[in-house]
Amino acid sequence: MGGADDPSTGDALITFLLVGGAGVVIPAAVVLPLVGLGIWLTHVWRRRRARHSA
Repeated sequence: MGGADDPSTGDALITFLLVGGAGVVIPAAVVLPLVGLGIWLTHVWRRRRARHSA
């Protein structure tokens, strides 16, 4: 502790924010397109079903 190569509080805070931000952004970038795809597929499936039953 207290050595020359210890990260400062500011560096630790920036690293923490970057890791936390990546922990939010990366899952959102994976989940949100899948949710959109599911909504679109449901819409297409319902439209086709309605057209066939009419």
